[in-house]
Amino acid sequence: MNVRNYMLLSATSIVFIICSCNKKQDTSSTPLVHNAAEQTRADSILSSIGGQTKIVKINPSKENNIISKKGIQFSIPANAFVTKDGLKPKGNVQVTISEYHNPADILVSKIPMLYQTKNGAAQMESAGMFSITATAKDEELQLAPNKDIAVQVPSKKSDINFNLYYFDPIANAWVQTVDSLSIDQTEPKAHHAPSGKTSIQIVDAGINVEWSAVEANKRMIDGKVISLVKPDCSYKNTDFNFTVATDNFPELNLYKDLVWIGSANKDDRQVEAAFDNDQFINASIIERETPLNRYLMAFQFRHTKFNAYMKIASKSEACELNEELYLSYYDSRPVDENKIEKIATKAKKSKSQSTIFRSFAINKLGLWNCDRLYVLTAKMNITPRFRSITTGESYESTTTYMIDKKINSVWTFTNNIITLDPDSDNIILFINGKGKICYARLNKLSKTHKEKEINLIIDVEEMEENPDNTEALDKLLQSI
Repeated sequence: MNVRNYMLLSATSIVFIICSCNKKQDTSSTPLVHNAAEQTRADSILSSIGGQTKIVKINPSKENNIISKKGIQFSIPANAFVTKDGLKPKGNVQVTISEYHNPADILVSKIPMLYQTKNGAAQMESAGMFSITATAKDEELQLAPNKDIAVQVPSKKSDINFNLYYFDPIANAWVQTVDSLSIDQTEPKAHHAPSGKTSIQIVDAGINVEWSAVEANKRMIDGKVISLVKPDCSYKNTDFNFTVATDNFPELNLYKDLVWIGSANKDDRQVEAAFDNDQFINASIIERETPLNRYLMAFQFRHTKFNAYMKIASKSEACELNEELYLSYYDSRPVDENKIEKIATKAKKSKSQSTIFRSFAINKLGLWNCDRLYVLTAKMNITPRFRSITTGESYESTTTYMIDKKINSVWTFTNNIITLDPDSDNIILFINGKGKICYARLNKLSKTHKEKEINLIIDVEEMEENPDNTEALDKLLQSI
């Protein structure tokens, strides 16, 4: 069974964040394949990926509260809509809400993320964006005079310096309407689990679990006598993910999502260089060491190989679930499904309690954005040329998209120059001649290139299949 895993690799006190699909860049020259129809194809491919849209029918004469797919709350007063002639619509009104919370949503929407200032265009960093429209009998409606819609947008950003922007379709530009959006947040209380074989504490809507020491416990699983594994829940989330075959280790099948933490047998700098600049190929388990429950794993990169002793950990929100799985095998009893359901409900409630909402009112239908302007802290100009990592075929992109993994935005470049922060982890995307999304990760170029302007050949991978929706695309982007 192939299991999707997340990994944090540390050597002594040094922690490495490990990122998949690292591409080896070089500055050699190869012939280009130019495709003049790329922009049309890119628009078509991206438009075919489904976004986050919800359509509801309401009685416009009554007050209506609508929650979008991703939790945006709309409070629509009675008689809020009118036709272009100022008349009340007859019958039900159809309200359509589209929302854009991550780079995948923004990329597919093709919404421009530039704001025109006196000093030129500035990139916008979003903390939540949505479009709301209304129709009655196929006629577009607008908000009635003196009618506002109260909105609460959930956000992962706790900063207060986000403003509200409206996209003016006539001027084809963003217009700032509100400074410093207010924030609503419910502070969760701490809860303590009863004493027992483990110590569990839930604080500030996050689950932190301290595992007590447990001796190795053997159990028959899938016809094999194995020692049970108890996860380490000190894990902190990372971006790197990879697949490891676990067929010969049935104890790992107890856990839906595996996390690996440990230390390598190579010099720290060599390991860091491999993950920063080399191409990851695969990782495989060599052997298990008991009773310490460590696994010797072999890592292979294009230019280096090394082994690392790893142990199972867990994402914080999955710790209690993994504990119940472990203890059910430890006590030779069925999994307590009621307990699993309660844990899941508590985690969901805890997550909702920690959600930050940006609250405001809108007086127009259309596209709105909780946003702030973002300025690159460091700049490097790249003239890219793209080459398939599998076939060696070269491409020239007339439209290239860039995502800085720490910024909720998408940069769009229609010339042959890309401006980026060389100290960031950037993802480059474009559509090739076969209509496939090509991508590469430019991982901290400042470590390998000191020039402010460089010509760069970038090895790109091709997505096997274009994703059907932005949720699938978002997962792919996070794994790059």
